[in-house]
Amino acid sequence: MPKVSVLMTVYNGMPYLPAAVESVLAQSFDDFEFVIVDDGSNDETPAYLASLTDPRVRVYEQENQGTAVAANHGLQHCTGELIARMDSDDVSLPHRLATQVEFLHDHPEVGLVGAQMVPLGDAGAGPSLNLPTTHETIFAAMMEGRHGLAHACILLRADLLKQIGGYWSVPLQDAWDMMIRIGEVSELANIDEVLHQYRVHLGSLNGKGMRRMRLSIDYARERARRRQQGEPEVSHEQFTAERNSRPLLARTAEAIDLHSRCQYRLALAELYGGRAMRGYLRIGWAAFLAPRLTLQRVGRILHERLLKKKTKQLVGVR
Repeated sequence: MPKVSVLMTVYNGMPYLPAAVESVLAQSFDDFEFVIVDDGSNDETPAYLASLTDPRVRVYEQENQGTAVAANHGLQHCTGELIARMDSDDVSLPHRLATQVEFLHDHPEVGLVGAQMVPLGDAGAGPSLNLPTTHETIFAAMMEGRHGLAHACILLRADLLKQIGGYWSVPLQDAWDMMIRIGEVSELANIDEVLHQYRVHLGSLNGKGMRRMRLSIDYARERARRRQQGEPEVSHEQFTAERNSRPLLARTAEAIDLHSRCQYRLALAELYGGRAMRGYLRIGWAAFLAPRLTLQRVGRILHERLLKKKTKQLVGVR
């Protein structure tokens, strides 16, 4: 059996899919199998996947049922001790798997490890996201609805994923739900090194998609809060109905917040897609719409950099 099973789910992955696949096959760590689930693609994806000849690659097909179903489908075919996730439009650096496998070997208390990553556009890559690195800060961030882990570049222990029942079918953010549940039974960590590039482009997420994504993140957080406090489960329909029944002022504030988040994400696509001026204008607009989010983002970046500086100083003293 291979040490690692790399699991990728894909729906209409062209034109970025080949670069993602090639970045996995070019890993310096080669004791892995590559399980790809085609979730009913109707573009050139099936033809490209059929052309792959590397013996480590196994492709499975299903009708379009969403990422959670596709991921659980793929997990049935994963035989590795560790599961690495990979998005179909991202790029993993060549030493990603080697670095993460070594980390889990050296830290048996950690059940899931991520890494720092940078945005990647058609014109180049940007700076690191500065994700938190300790279990406490990662878990707190995710419970607050902030990105503590990048699901596209995690490595986790297969037995833990089976223990929690795999992915639950939470719309869009089944990954957020899964990572919180792993954090409830094991420690989480991020390697403080850039090992992954995540794709940003203008078609990646629109306003409607951002609203669905944030709704599902909040639903995953509410489910976790209820589990942790021993409260009854709430269905997605109940949760959505409660959110939609809030006062108009609260819903308007949320709409402005979502528009700001969407503009910020589009700004990254502009900045690293060769349209820097438009990108900076979008960032300014996003900051104007939601100054609180901007201040929080800047504050977290400065805080993380200060912690890293102090840690390096302590290590130097020792």
